[in-house]
Amino acid sequence: MNVKRLLTVPALLLASSAILAGYTQPAPVTIDLDLGFAGGDMITARNIDDDVTFIGCGQRQFDDGAGGAFSTGFCQAQVEEASAVTCFTQNAALLDGIDSVADASYITFSWTDDGEGNLTCTRIGSSTQSFYLEKGKKITAEDLEEGSE
Repeated sequence: MNVKRLLTVPALLLASSAILAGYTQPAPVTIDLDLGFAGGDMITARNIDDDVTFIGCGQRQFDDGAGGAFSTGFCQAQVEEASAVTCFTQNAALLDGIDSVADASYITFSWTDDGEGNLTCTRIGSSTQSFYLEKGKKITAEDLEEGSE
């Protein structure tokens, strides 16, 4: 067997795995009010066929009036009219967690309730991976050949 043939086999294996790639794992928004947990991916939430489902996090910076500023963050989710949650935080590490959220993230967050309905975020996490994205155009062997020319 010559060297050219030996190199062709791994190239074909790589090409076939690219053609078969495209695993998706939609993660619908879930909220567990008893456990103080919410999670779901933003693309599935956006594309669901209703007018209420969403999940996300954000930050706001405020002038403190004394020459400084402070930041506050929040995470929120809703799956139906009666099931919505928003928690808030000023914890710097949790604000960094909010910074890691991207357009196609799976978001999780947890909270505690002070007994009066004020929810404080206690954990914020995100995972940004291709399987949360919508399926796009399928890649064919011809597409791969055109790209290598």
